[in-house]
Amino acid sequence: EVEGSMKSLWRMALVSTIATYVLIFIGGLVRVSGAGLGCPDWPKCFGRWMPPTDVRQLPPDIDPSRFNFTLAWIEYTNRLSGVIVGLLIAATAVLALVRARRTPGILWPAVAAGLLTALQGWQGRAVITSELAPLVVTVHTVLALVIVSLLIWAAAGAYRQVHPREAGEGLAAWAQRRLLLLWGLAIVQVMLGTRVREGLEAMREDHPAWSAAKAIMAIGAVSHLHMALGIVVAAVTWWTGRGLLRAPGGSAPAVRQAAVAAMVLVGLQILSGLTFIFWDIPPVVQVFHLWIASLYIGTLLLALAAARQPGPVPAGEMRG
Repeated sequence: EVEGSMKSLWRMALVSTIATYVLIFIGGLVRVSGAGLGCPDWPKCFGRWMPPTDVRQLPPDIDPSRFNFTLAWIEYTNRLSGVIVGLLIAATAVLALVRARRTPGILWPAVAAGLLTALQGWQGRAVITSELAPLVVTVHTVLALVIVSLLIWAAAGAYRQVHPREAGEGLAAWAQRRLLLLWGLAIVQVMLGTRVREGLEAMREDHPAWSAAKAIMAIGAVSHLHMALGIVVAAVTWWTGRGLLRAPGGSAPAVRQAAVAAMVLVGLQILSGLTFIFWDIPPVVQVFHLWIASLYIGTLLLALAAARQPGPVPAGEMRG
């Protein structure tokens, strides 16, 4: 009975998580392509529910020079994807309210993800009206990472209800603290990275002939802190990963897989960061740099959730 009532919730949470990661990737494409203001109004695009396909379709009060067909449709795709993801997350929250009311470790993350998604939709308007103000963009990015973290936690909890025999033996307190610390540091790293990217854009406008390495160094303290913290996060990740693989709780397949994935992802993140210096910041690498960071954040929570989620609740306490 527990399996039957939780399976649909687990699947919906999983689909919502995957869809959110796809949306984060699309958001990176929007940023790199410069399509953030491809639709200068919100929620419509040049006063239309679908972007114009020709300059003649623009409202009379819109300057035609602001219209770029490609950028408008990239931004529209981002918004349409956001609506779809929002509906999926809302469905996850509703299912959690119906089928996990007695399991707070699943219920509250799912409901919180739904509420924050509504806030994210409103905040998307603020991104446009502020004309991509740095602080507003940073908040938008961090909110997306918090939402996907909550979805992962809810999905992991529902999965354990369906597959209770796959639970680990529990992680030691040191491992739990270190994983939470890494999650927090990763969020800070993303915030710093957003500021570095904004600084690079400003440097490129003022000094177009500068190399990427020179521009990065010229940004100053934020750039140096971002690089230093990246090295610290990588070192602690490998240290923690090795400890998890040797710890009793590491015998659970989910913990071992998440630990290895985090170690691999943080290595890829360091490599992608180095390409910014030696290969003049390829746009495709910029997209994957943020996306890899979001995947890394997810693996940390998977490792933690695999050994911290409560066991199955009695069948009589389930709803649905």
